Parts: sequence; C-alpha cells; structure tokens
Amino acid sequence: MVCMRWPNQPNWLVLCGAFLLHAGIKGQQPPAAVQADVRQGIDALERSNFSSAEEHLSRALEADPNLSDVRANLGLAYYADHKYPQAIEAFEVALKQDSSLRTAQTFLPLSLAALRRCQEAVPGLRREFSSHPDLKLRRVIGLSLEQCLYESGALAEADEVTQALLAKYPDDIDVLYAAGQMYGKLSSEIYLRLMKVAPHSVRGYQVMAEVAATEGNWQGAIDSYREALKLDPGLPGAHLQIGVLTLEHSTDPNAWHQALQELNAELKINPASGEAEYEIGEAYRKHGQDPEAISAFRQALRLDPSLVEARVELAKVLRQDGRKQEAISTLEPARQSAPGNAAVHFLLAQLYRDSGRAADARQEEEAFKKLQDAGNSRGWTSGDKRSPPL
Repeated sequence: MVCMRWPNQPNWLVLCGAFLLHAGIKGQQPPAAVQADVRQGIDALERSNFSSAEEHLSRALEADPNLSDVRANLGLAYYADHKYPQAIEAFEVALKQDSSLRTAQTFLPLSLAALRRCQEAVPGLRREFSSHPDLKLRRVIGLSLEQCLYESGALAEADEVTQALLAKYPDDIDVLYAAGQMYGKLSSEIYLRLMKVAPHSVRGYQVMAEVAATEGNWQGAIDSYREALKLDPGLPGAHLQIGVLTLEHSTDPNAWHQALQELNAELKINPASGEAEYEIGEAYRKHGQDPEAISAFRQALRLDPSLVEARVELAKVLRQDGRKQEAISTLEPARQSAPGNAAVHFLLAQLYRDSGRAADARQEEEAFKKLQDAGNSRGWTSGDKRSPPL
C-alpha cells in the first residue's frame, strides 16, 4: 500500500514523538528511571532505531502502565516498524486511557488500514482526512482512505477522495500513482463487464479495437472497427481511427489514399471533427501536397482552435514554402495555450532565427532546453511521437 511506506516520511513521526515526550514529562512526572527510558525511546525513534525505541518505551510502561502518551509513542514505533497488530493494541489502550490523544486517534485507523481492516479503519480515516492540520500526514491518511474505500466497494466516495487528493497534491507521485491505479482498475472492470454483457455489440467491438491497437495489432483493430461500423454505419470516431491506424502502420505506399477515404467518411458523420481534418492535412503533408495540407490544417483550426498539433504542422508547411511571417503568426498563439509543448518552442526558435529575430530565438531555445532538462518527454506535440520539427 503506497501510503504505508514509512521510510519516505520520517518527519511527522519525529514531530509526534517529540510532542508526546514533553507532554509525558510535564503532565505525569514519572520516576527518573522511567523518564530516562522514555527519553532514550524517543531518541531511538528519531534515529529510526525502532527496535530500541520499542524496548525502552515498553520498559517504561512496565514501570508505569498509566503513561498514555508513552504508550502512544510505543504505537508509533510499532507502526514505523510495520508491526501493525502491536501498534493497534498500543493505540487502543492509549485511547482508553486518554481519548483526546490526537496521535493515537490518527495512527490507529492508519494501522487498521495497513492490515486491510478497512471497515474499522474508514470512520477514523474519514475524520482525520477532513480535519488533520498536518498536510503531509493528511496526504498519507487520504491515500489510505482512498484504498480502503475502493477495496470496500465505496467507489463514489473513493472517487471524491481521489479528486480531493489530486487537487491538494497535484504533482505528488504517490497520489498520481494511486489515482492511476484506481481509475485503471475501474476502467478494466467496466470494460470486462461490457464484454460479458454484449461482446458482439458496437461498444464491444470498439473495446476489442482499442485493446488490439494497444497491443500493437493494428490490423485486428481495424477489423474490429469495421465490425462496429457494420452494426452502426454512423458510429462517430470509427472511420477516424481506421484512417489514423492505416496512416501510421500500413506499408502499402498507396494506403494513404484509402486512409483519406476513411477520414472523409468520418467528416460526413461528424463535420465538426477538427481531428479528422488535421489527419487529412498530415496525410497530404507527408506526401508533398502542401496546398491541400495547408487547407486541411486551416480547416482543422477553424473547427478546433486549440489543436496545437495542427498549428505546429501548418507552421512547418508554411515555413517550407517560405511564408515565415505567416508561420510565426500561426504558431505564436500555441506558445500561450501550450507553454509546456517542446515542439512549439523548437519551431518558433527556428522561425525567429530565420526572420533575424535573434533575441526571440534565444528565448525560445532556452524554453525548449528547460523542457528537455526537466524530462518533458511528452513528445513534440502533446504526446505525438513524431520527430521534432525541422
């Protein structure tokens, strides 16, 4: 369970342990020998020497079993040491002795969740996720709550928690991974149910086509899309996918003509498909028919001005035709709408340098290099795997 990887999150355990140590010394004033064991236990806890912490804190409790805050510290040591049954026992006893112990209130449901005792854990996790003041710890609580809700079948609430985590921690890798895992499993389960209910339906064939395409079986994907079209000739997206798959994978030098037929068939079903117009433009561009490519790219942008790919490819064709200023005017809006797109900065740098705008070219080159250095490998055009524009 991703939220239980204690070694990556030592700080909040240390903070809780230090707080409870001071409370124990000031509030209960145990004998000096007990205080020494408590101090040594907390020191061991801070050094991640969990077995030593357990030994010292247990010895202190043998001398005085009523030290509720020390017992909560012992629970933290067990939790950090992945000894969740012992942690649960320690936290439960500590809360019976002092129901206001915040650390025990927080880590008891986390310990229960670690053992997949979700029915017992969820009420406490809900409470702590909504109210805990420590943002780092709230993240851990939220991840445990999300997992428990999903495993318990409370999918709507699991989705709510996931969205809350994504909003609060948008770049956290554990949050992103957990969300991807949950939604990926949900998607797979739903598709499996669809295939069980209606394997030879339009949607069933669409699922088969998507799976085949994912597995690299492009011909199988095309065949499945054609089966779907037999059942529903007006199915949006099917002709588009056949056209794209043909353009990307067919080794027949004349296959692009067939792809164009599919893409035009898509436009008859969905005249507002900017993506179909873009793919038509790409087919013409790759086969040296610049006027037709320019016309298709422009139409794609009229239908969908947000298509960054269309702006990039149109600018490339215009540059090749010597229409540099027109290419710049076409591409510059994408710099604002897609600042993280490497292709935009790469091509703008070339266009500015072609036009004698050396300072602007350097600025775009710097932006491009920053994206490269940051590991921005989303491709040259928002996930497109084509090579960078030349």
